[in-house]
Amino acid sequence: MLSNENLQTKCNRMKAVFLIIDYVPHQENTIKKLIEKTDCEVLAFHAALFDKSIPEIKKFETYQYNQFTKEDILKKIKKFQPDFIVTAGWMIKEFIWVCKQITKDGKIPVVAQSDTPWYGKITQKINSAISPFHLSKAFTHLWVAGYQQYEYARKLGFANNKILMNSLSADVRHFSKVNIENKKLEYPRNLLYIGRFSEEKGIKILLNAWEEIKDKKSWKLVFVGKGDLKSEIDKCNDVVIKDYMNQKDLLLEMQNSGAFVLSSISESWGLVLHEAASAGLPIICTDVCGASPHFVINNYNGYKVKPDTTLLKNAIEKLISKTDEELMNFSYNSRILGNSITQDTSIANLLQVIS
Repeated sequence: MLSNENLQTKCNRMKAVFLIIDYVPHQENTIKKLIEKTDCEVLAFHAALFDKSIPEIKKFETYQYNQFTKEDILKKIKKFQPDFIVTAGWMIKEFIWVCKQITKDGKIPVVAQSDTPWYGKITQKINSAISPFHLSKAFTHLWVAGYQQYEYARKLGFANNKILMNSLSADVRHFSKVNIENKKLEYPRNLLYIGRFSEEKGIKILLNAWEEIKDKKSWKLVFVGKGDLKSEIDKCNDVVIKDYMNQKDLLLEMQNSGAFVLSSISESWGLVLHEAASAGLPIICTDVCGASPHFVINNYNGYKVKPDTTLLKNAIEKLISKTDEELMNFSYNSRILGNSITQDTSIANLLQVIS
């Protein structure tokens, strides 16, 4: 085991490779935080499947992977001489091939991020069966988001000491800027939803639940996002629709909201739950959300229910009937849970592979 002093010395000259799908905010923030904490150099290859934007980060170099053969990517990585590699799951077959070559050499850790819970589906059972001949040969470690993802990692055959936690974290410092105390003056009656307006997000369940509530106690349901079901939302009463917004405006939206709702019928993780908890919002969510065990405790800071119209309606009615004092207590408790995982703990977990 390296001492703290020796670990810091190693970190100061460290190099890391990231194999990325797209530079979504949490992935960009992970790389920024790693560089901030360790002053390391990062080489990355990204697939740009859905988003071609590239972040501007010091000591960071990235390439679109399909501009190279897999053999050329491997040569670039070996020339770079990283201390470890992190890959965003196992969706890109070229990334898996590269990881297998590096793992075969046995010189450095190769870490795969995973936000997929164990569902017991036939495809997952097949993955578990072939993992010793496939994933276990590509990755030395799995870096999982939480408890439910840890279970899948164990099913895939990774030992306890080869599973790292907290691979996903909201920008806690940013969302903690929401001032809970200011809500004492007049608690806002806005129930906030942020995300795609799509089937898997349970939008229809949420709309039906909202419509069935006769006395909404002056609350409004605020949707922030876009998607195919926007026309369905337009038909609903006491609803406000807003487009996707930047982080600064989103912070203001959370400041003006009294609670958060996520009605998904399918959600591997749901980083927005972490953001809402960090912002100190009471939360109602469905129990299929992978992040829900970490950021929502029934009757402590909100409610978890199955993705069912009646159950969601009952949870919303229960929450909007609470006094301002009870809602404030839920808010404080949400922030406590939101602070349980941070970008610092995320990077600290990752750095265990070189300690």
